[in-house]
This record gives sequence, C-alpha cells and structure tokens, in this order.
Amino acid sequence: MKEFLRHHNRDQRSVILIAILLICYAWGAASPLEEAKALRDRGEFQKATELLRSYLEQSSATLSRDEQRTVEFEIERIRRIRMDYKLTENDVFERLRKRVLDLTKEEFEKLERDGLFDVQIIDGQKRYMNSSVSNILLRVPELRKRDTKRKPDLTFRKLYNHVQLVKKAHRLSQDFLVLPQDFAVTYTLTVRPNVVREGATIRCWLPYVHMFPFQSDVYLVDSEPTQCVIAAPQAPHRTIYLEKTVVKDTPTTFSVHFIYRCWARYRELDPSAVQPYRKDHPDYLYYTADRKPHLDLSNELLRKLEQEIVGDEQNPLLIARRIYDWIAHNTIYQYAREYSTLDNISYYVASRRAGDCGQHGMLFIALCRMNGIPARWQSGWESFEYEGNNMHDWCEFYVEPYGWLPADPDMAVNAIHYAHDVLSEKEIRELVDFMFGGMDHYRLATNCDFGAPLYPPKEDFRSETVDFQRGEVEADGKNLYFDKWSWNMEIEPITRQQADAVAQKFVPPAQEISVAEKATSVSLEASSHDRATTTP
Repeated sequence: MKEFLRHHNRDQRSVILIAILLICYAWGAASPLEEAKALRDRGEFQKATELLRSYLEQSSATLSRDEQRTVEFEIERIRRIRMDYKLTENDVFERLRKRVLDLTKEEFEKLERDGLFDVQIIDGQKRYMNSSVSNILLRVPELRKRDTKRKPDLTFRKLYNHVQLVKKAHRLSQDFLVLPQDFAVTYTLTVRPNVVREGATIRCWLPYVHMFPFQSDVYLVDSEPTQCVIAAPQAPHRTIYLEKTVVKDTPTTFSVHFIYRCWARYRELDPSAVQPYRKDHPDYLYYTADRKPHLDLSNELLRKLEQEIVGDEQNPLLIARRIYDWIAHNTIYQYAREYSTLDNISYYVASRRAGDCGQHGMLFIALCRMNGIPARWQSGWESFEYEGNNMHDWCEFYVEPYGWLPADPDMAVNAIHYAHDVLSEKEIRELVDFMFGGMDHYRLATNCDFGAPLYPPKEDFRSETVDFQRGEVEADGKNLYFDKWSWNMEIEPITRQQADAVAQKFVPPAQEISVAEKATSVSLEASSHDRATTTP
C-alpha cells in the first residue's frame, strides 16, 4: 500500500506540474515544446513525455498538422534516447573488466569521475550509452593497450597500399578518375515475425547506387519481391522501393542484388590556382546555406571555433584544409547514438570533441559553409571486405577551378589516432593528405544529401532522419524502428569480365539488317556525304 501511495502521489504531482506549465505557456512563458526539451535535458524523461502528450490533447484543435508532428516526434525522440542508454554502471564495469587486463574498480571509478563515459540521467537513474565499452577503449589509449581483444586494423595497410596505386595511375593518365573496380552487392532486410499484423502490407526502402561521376555501370540483377520502384539516378537518397504482405509467424524478407563500378579520385591541388566563386549561382547559394538544426551557422560555439581555426586565412582551399586538419587532430572517434536523437549534430561534435564518421563530416560541412565554401554530404558504405562492411559518411567541398572535391575527415581522425599499429608516421601523414581531395574506390555511395524525402514518400517518421544506409520500413502508416528488423550487407569485388558478363544480359541482341535496309543505309550515307562536302 505504501508503494502504491508513493507512486500515486508522484503521479499527482506530475499532473499538477504539467497543468501549471500549460497555464504558464498560455500567459506567454516558454512553449511546452521548449519546456519538454529542458525537462529531457535534466533527465526528467517521464515528465517531458507527459507534458508533450497533455499539450497534444489540449491543443489538437489549434495546432497545424506540422506542429502536431513536431510534438509527436519529440515524444518519439525521448523513446529512442532511452533505447540508446540501457546499460547500468555494473553492466559497463563487468563488460569492460572482461576486455581490459587487470582492470580495477578504482580505475573504473576514476574514469567515471573524469567524465569519460557517455551517460544520461533518466528519471533518476544513471544509464550508460550502449557502446560505452568500445568508446572508452577508443578514448583512453592506456586502456586500449590492455584490451585482450585488440588486433591491428589491417584496413589501414590495405588502404595505404591502394592510395599508392591511385597516385601512380593518376601520374600515368593525368585523369581525376582512375582505377575502376567492379562490385557485386547483395543487401537483405528482414522484418521479424509478428511485429506487424497478418495480411498487412510492409513498405520497404533499400539503398541503391547514386549516379555520381565516380560511380558507373550500375545494373539491378534481381530483387525480392521482383516488382520494385527505383528512385531517380540523382535522388538525394537513392532507393529501391518494395512491398510485401505479412504472413503470420514468418519473417518478411526484402533483398536486392546489383553490380556497380567505382572509380578512385585524385589530383594535385594548387592554392595559387584557386579562383573566385560565382556567388549568385543557385548551387553556391544552396551549398553554403544554413540548414537547421544540424547546420546552424549562427551557433555561438561553432562561430568561436571557426574563428579559432581559420584566423585571417582567405583562400578557400587552405581554409578547408585548416578545418580538415583541426577535426583530424582535435577530435576522436566514438560510436554514435542514433542521429535522430540529436538536436544539432555539428554542435554535438564540437562540444564533445568526439563523434563518428557522419558527425565529423557534418562539422566539416558546417565550418566550410560558415566561410562561404560550398560543402555537401555524401554517404553509403565501405567495401573493403566481402562481409562486415561498415556504413560510412564523408563529404565534398567545392573550389574553383577544381569543382567538387572529396574529403573524409573521419578517416583522417582514425588514421591519426588508431593506425599506429600498422602504419608509420610518414605513411599516416600521406594517407591523411590523400583523403583531402582524393578518395579510394572502396565506396558505395547512395546519398548526396541528408534529411531529404524518400521516393515514394514515407507516411510516418523515418528511423534514420538524417542519413539513409540501412533502409526504412513501415506498415499501416507507422514506422518500424530498428529494433523490429535486421539487415545484412555483402559487397564483393568482381572482375571486369564478370561485370561485363552481367551487363551483357541487359543489352538487346543485334538485329539482322535486310538487303533493302542496307541499300537504303548506303544511299543515306552517300547523300549525307554530298551535303557535307558541298560548298554553300
């Protein structure tokens, strides 16, 4: 009875608090949305959720559809944050103790006191981010040396050797695009049994090859189901759309199999050759624009950081390089919580001096745009291995007369902080230099922008509101979040002969030409020759 009364009294207090906040809003105080975010940031998740729900109930007649959806998504964001912070202190300690040789409780407590863990206070309970063990090992070199599962990351060696070949190919050809490599891709998304009612239609969007100049020879070999809708070649998020009916007690599986060719990119860059921008061009205006919330170019912290990095430099190429180098040397890699749970990605990285690939890229884009340098998102997958490939984000920036140039600040971060097991300091510097203006061919790029609509449009919120790599799923007008399905990506390098054999299946057979058609053709050619050689 005491426990019942305690919860009853607490619920009454919450109801009274929510009523007071709504009355205050009516009198011109902070909006319920702003107050809910403040409650969330203080760790009062339940109160924030209750406030937002009460606001929806009491204001449904006056809010526009967009305003309602904004409030609904804040409720969903709180739910998603909870899912990213599930571990207790003891969970993290026990898992870390199994990884780190001779880890003591005193060491763990010092890491805690030093603020090195990503934690959230959620309704009075401390919860640790799900990737806390991996992240603390990436953050603290002394612990990483004692990691019993530590292995040299040979990807750095593979990438460095590839870079040498790219440079040699460029010297031989003087081309920007060199060393094409064909790949065969199989991507599978499986919705778990019984998470959607029997007979319902599941709508599914899977990643597909965006048509950049460095990606070509794309062929969709097959899909499951066979009927599909492919987004336009240069859609911001290139997708293959599929539908399937749910069968009871049975997983619902979608898959695509395709091939594509990716080209490495490289050129020497000369700052003295840089030319002024055409600042009235629509592309310049779009790619230098503020795009809140993640590209808030008026953010005070970002403005201060930009001034610290750039100083009085005026050359766009050198400014972009200063930004790239600052991110590489002053931030570290940390596995990320879901992007949809973050209010402002570029601020998040700048304030923590840590992030993952997309977060490093977003900060680079923001700082470039602050300096009038066009910069844009690019993302998809790495293709270093047949299985176990990583989703990866990078970016491009624009400099006259070179055009769009690739930059991978996250790869630079990783090389500087984590490649010493396999590369020398000189090799690390070479790799970092290459990733500013150059790019390997171990990429599958599916996106040229972030947070853009899918084709055809989704009815509900996206699971990934910023990027598009794993896919999206919904049924009965409701999103199916990542915990409802699984995915698998396989990217296999294939030979040019294998790629040509697949491509040949999509080429219609040559038709026989009749004698009459041949005669007509010869006559037309002769007539054309006469017209071309006649003096007007």
